[in-house]
Amino acid sequence: MLFTKLARLIIRHNRAVFVIWLVALVVSIPAILQVQSVIVYNETAFNPKNSESSLAQNIVSNEFSIDQGSSVIVVITASDIRGNDVRDFTLALNRTLHNDGKLSNINNITSIYDIYSQLLLGYTSIVHLELYQTKNATTLASNIEFGIPSTYVSQWISLVNSGSGAVDQTQLAAYNSQAYNSSWPIVSSQTPAAYQTIAFNYLTHFYKSWNQTFT
Repeated sequence: MLFTKLARLIIRHNRAVFVIWLVALVVSIPAILQVQSVIVYNETAFNPKNSESSLAQNIVSNEFSIDQGSSVIVVITASDIRGNDVRDFTLALNRTLHNDGKLSNINNITSIYDIYSQLLLGYTSIVHLELYQTKNATTLASNIEFGIPSTYVSQWISLVNSGSGAVDQTQLAAYNSQAYNSSWPIVSSQTPAAYQTIAFNYLTHFYKSWNQTFT
């Protein structure tokens, strides 16, 4: 009921209400302009002066002349900035700043060597993968190139040693054929599926070349 009467009163005297609000706005403009000078956005402004965050902020402000939330660039000069002395000094400075308990307000410290480290780690992971793939490819190529002849010769020697002492041309051809047939199951079990055709063709080519060496 109260709000109904108030609404009717405002509607009935809307021009007077508008004028009152306009006057109130004009009067409040000086106070509005002073808002930025009385509002504190720094959360450490209400901290005790002896708190760790306040002490850290004072050290940073005094030593580096920067305010909270700001960043600073430390420039190191030397006759050769790429030398080991500059590197060791930079790394030692980073460790000192990281390990100083009074500098708890420092969020991040980055030097050129941190960037180098990230680049090297990223590059190392790529090189590691490529080397691993190269190793696998080299091992596979070696197994095909040398492993297949070695398997065939091992089977052939075993057949010859288990046979009779006298070997004629017909018996020799039989040994060659048996060695070829017994070698493929061994080679096939040691060769990835994608390279089965290459391994079989290489074994067949070696078998034919082996036969041609006997007259």
